[in-house]
Amino acid sequence: MVVQETKIEIDRGSKTDSLNIRAGLGLLALQRKTDLIEYDCKEADCGICLVRVLEGIDNLSPVTKKEDDFLKAMRCDPDERLACQARVFGPVHLRVEGDPED
Repeated sequence: MVVQETKIEIDRGSKTDSLNIRAGLGLLALQRKTDLIEYDCKEADCGICLVRVLEGIDNLSPVTKKEDDFLKAMRCDPDERLACQARVFGPVHLRVEGDPED
């Protein structure tokens, strides 16, 4: 069985990480490899893991109802997703707000 990996690029402040993760995993799986994505609840309640998708939004899983409710309530842009809810199926380039030293 061949495990397919996909490339994820993450920009935060002046720092960029380029990582590979197994296709089908959630974006929070990246937390094992980088500190650029922060999270707390993992339930689409807090918004700490909000990311902007610069490229590859079609390579993420569809927005869940719970995530959609949160994104609408917070008036998020169409290119924003919650990392705790999104699974990756192809290359994605993300931007995370804030300084990686915070």
